[in-house]
Amino acid sequence: MSQSSSYNMNAIDAMIIRGGSSKGVYLDVNDLPPEGPARDEVVLKVYGSPDQRQIDGLGGADKLTSKVAVMGHPTRPDCDIDYLFGQVNIALPRIDWKSNCGNISSGAALYAALKGMGRVKDGVAEINVHQVNTGRLLRCFVPMRDGAPETDGNFAIGGVPGTGARIDVDFFDFAGSALGGDILPTGNVVDRFDIPGVGMLDVSVVDFANFHLFVRAADIGLDPTRSITDLQEDRGLVERLEAVRKVVARELNFITGENADEDLKVSMNPLIYAVAPPTAYLATNDKEITVEEQDITSRSLARFAFSKAYPGSGSAGTAVACGIKGTLAEEAYQGVNDSGSYKVRLGHPGGVLEVVAETSLLNGKISVQRAQLGRTARLIMDGKCYFR
Repeated sequence: MSQSSSYNMNAIDAMIIRGGSSKGVYLDVNDLPPEGPARDEVVLKVYGSPDQRQIDGLGGADKLTSKVAVMGHPTRPDCDIDYLFGQVNIALPRIDWKSNCGNISSGAALYAALKGMGRVKDGVAEINVHQVNTGRLLRCFVPMRDGAPETDGNFAIGGVPGTGARIDVDFFDFAGSALGGDILPTGNVVDRFDIPGVGMLDVSVVDFANFHLFVRAADIGLDPTRSITDLQEDRGLVERLEAVRKVVARELNFITGENADEDLKVSMNPLIYAVAPPTAYLATNDKEITVEEQDITSRSLARFAFSKAYPGSGSAGTAVACGIKGTLAEEAYQGVNDSGSYKVRLGHPGGVLEVVAETSLLNGKISVQRAQLGRTARLIMDGKCYFR
């Protein structure tokens, strides 16, 4: 473990990288204790958790900015770098190491490019990232200039001001990555669950890149024209969506037992999406998002908080779900999918993002060849973080 001591404090090398519409602290695995309570203690101190303001650390007091990436030399032979994701809880002294963040994944690709990893061809570094939480491979493409990642470009993503160079992240290898089975864990495109306070509710359960639940926005009482602030302040709506997470997690034996309520406050999974056909609304920057710009409108929630943008893993999962006939996402999807390869323009609170997907049936099972989204990422700080 490589940590230093100065100014009567401990110090650890750290990079702060905005990856997509999230931001994280990127640490070298060799600078941390082995996996377990000692490592968690260091990461919590780096972030200033638990504390709603995270005032004594690098956390940004928001779930999109309380994420950690532990990076290291590859332990999978076909990869260039290891990337372990952790969602650092703000209110509790706990870290969720059992999920992945697609936005932070683009930052992992940038981190690898900054370290000179991958193969550069025609000005683009192809980097295979070992996503350690799931054991899967992320295929990433980072534009380069003068031996370093390109910083300038005209690619914009919802929830991030300005433009940048486009980084492509392909989740082709993530079928069944959360639960270890099929893309459709229940074997059905739609299941009905008895939800307290709601009644019988249609839910599509999809395991791709993370553990996703899709419900009709109308069925759960969500109006996608409302601002994300209004939705968050609607405690009845938040409680209904959380009730769905709890019931499905229990029914699928994902989160059970006497600590289930607290575990659901820590675990990113399952993520829930209220989907609707393309609906006009105002994005968080007051830009009008028209029906014509979208193929599907969706709002995402996990751990009692709506996403101000959209999870990267969620965009890949939503795109794959749009390609599976009969799911609630496919029911809402108004795009074109007649060749196995298709695009999904997804309307979310921050704007619109696009995913290119390719699926097929293989031996009666859904197979994914591509689930690729464009992100931007930027190195913000490279230095030392001090903690007591």
